[in-house]
Amino acid sequence: MPDKQTLAKQRISYNVNETLTKASYKKYKPKDKDYFVRDTKLEGFWIRIYPSGKKTYGCYARKGGVGRPVKNSIGDCELIAFEDAKTKAKEIIQQIKYEGIVPKEKVQQEASKDKNLFHLAEDYFKDNKNLSELTQDDYLRRMRNRMPSLAKMPVTEITIDDVMAWWRSAEGTRSDGIAFGYARKLLDRAVALSYIKDNPFSYAKILIGELPSIKQKVTHVAKDEIFDFFKALSISSPIHGARPKRGQITHAMRDYLLFLLLTGKRRTESLSLKWENIDFKRGLITLDKGKFGKVDVVPMTDMLFAMLDYRFRMEGETQAQRKHPVWVFQSRVGDKHITDPDKALKRIGTKSGLKFGLSSHDVRRTFATATRELGMLPEDLAVALNHGKANVTEGYVETNVEYKRNNLEQVAYFYNKQSGGMMNQFLVHWYQGNEDFLDPMEATKPKQMDFQASRMHLLGRFQDEFHGYGHPEWEPSKALIKKGYRK
Repeated sequence: MPDKQTLAKQRISYNVNETLTKASYKKYKPKDKDYFVRDTKLEGFWIRIYPSGKKTYGCYARKGGVGRPVKNSIGDCELIAFEDAKTKAKEIIQQIKYEGIVPKEKVQQEASKDKNLFHLAEDYFKDNKNLSELTQDDYLRRMRNRMPSLAKMPVTEITIDDVMAWWRSAEGTRSDGIAFGYARKLLDRAVALSYIKDNPFSYAKILIGELPSIKQKVTHVAKDEIFDFFKALSISSPIHGARPKRGQITHAMRDYLLFLLLTGKRRTESLSLKWENIDFKRGLITLDKGKFGKVDVVPMTDMLFAMLDYRFRMEGETQAQRKHPVWVFQSRVGDKHITDPDKALKRIGTKSGLKFGLSSHDVRRTFATATRELGMLPEDLAVALNHGKANVTEGYVETNVEYKRNNLEQVAYFYNKQSGGMMNQFLVHWYQGNEDFLDPMEATKPKQMDFQASRMHLLGRFQDEFHGYGHPEWEPSKALIKKGYRK
C-alpha cells in the first residue's frame, strides 16, 4: 500500500484558472501528468497540456445543466486559432448546457439517419473479421426473409411499437427468434456508437418475456420418399438445351440441387462454387473455407463429373468464351451466383408430397441419411460433411481420395436404385451422359487412364467419336450439335 507521502503526491493538481489569451498555451510546460488551464471568463473553456507536450483546446458542460460534465475536444493549439477555438467552445457549451445536445452524439445520429439493419450488419462484418461467410449470410438471410420491412427501416425510426407489431404478425418460428436476436445485437451496437439512445428490441424483449423455445425440426427426404422426390425434381427441371417452362426451375438451380444431393455440402459454400475451384483432370472440387475455417476437397463422382463437365462446355472452352466465367451456379440476373434456392426446393417438396417445406439443409441431412442406409462409418460421414467438431483424427481426414470418392459414388448408386433408375435418366437427358457412369462394377472404366481421360472415355462411348486415350477433348456428334449442344 502506498505511504501518505506518495498519496499526497498523487493528489497534487497542476490545474490553473486564469483569463485565457492566444498566448496562454505557450507559457505552460508539460508535467508528469496532463492538466487543465481553465478560462475564468468563459466557464467550461480550457487548454489541456499533456506530458508529451501536446496542447489542445476543449470545453465541458453539464447536459441540460445537470449531471456529470461532458467533455469535448476542439483541436490542437498549434493548428487552430484561439478566437476560433473560443467561438466553437461557446457554441458547444450552449448546445450541451441549454439544448441538451452532445455534438459527438449529434454527428453520429446524422451519420446514422439513413442506416438500416442491413447497413449495421455490413459494418459489424467489417469490424469482426473472424465471422465466417456462413454466419454473415445467415444474418442477412434471416432478416431479409423474416423481417423485410423492419430491416429496411432507418434504425433511428424503429420504435418499440414497430417491433411489437412485427412480432405479433410473425409466425413465431425458430427463424423468427434468431432474426430477433440478430437485430437486437445489431441495435446494441448502434446504441454503443451513439446512433440511437435506446434499443427498441431490448424493450420488446421485456414485454414478450421469454422467446418461444421451438425445437428445430429435423427433416429430410426419407428412403421411401426418394422416388417421389426425384420424380418431382424431374418434372420441375428442363431437359438438355430446353428453356425452363412455366413452373420449372432453371438449369443452374437444377444442377445446384443435384450437387447438394451428391455431396451433402452446405448451402453457402455450394452456391459460391467457382470454376477456378474445379480440377477436371484430377477430379477434385475445392470448396472455400466452411463453417469451421477448413478447406474442403471433394472428390468428383462420375455423376458430378458429367454434370460439371456439361455445364462447363455449355458455357465455352475458355474464360473469354464463357458467358459466365466465374460462378458454377450462375444467376440469370447480373454477374452473381444464385442466392435463394429454398423457393425452388419448397416447390419441389410440395410436388413430391412432402409434409414440410424442404430446405438446403434438409438436402444435406438427406445425404447423411443415405450414408447411414449404406452402413458407412460415422467417421466417413464426418469427413464427407467436413464436420470441424467431429471426433475425427487428422490422419483420418487425410484419408485416401479414392476411398472418399468411392463413398460418394455409393450415395449416387443408392439414389439411382431408390428412384428406380431416374439418375440414369438425368445423365442421358440432362447431361448427355451414359448409364455406364452409374455402374457400380466399373468394369468398363479403363483404370490406366487418369481421371479425366477415363470419364471422357465413358462420354465418348455415348458419342459418335472419341479421340482416344488420354486426349482431354471430345467432339459432340452432329445430332447433338443440331439439338443445340455446343462446346
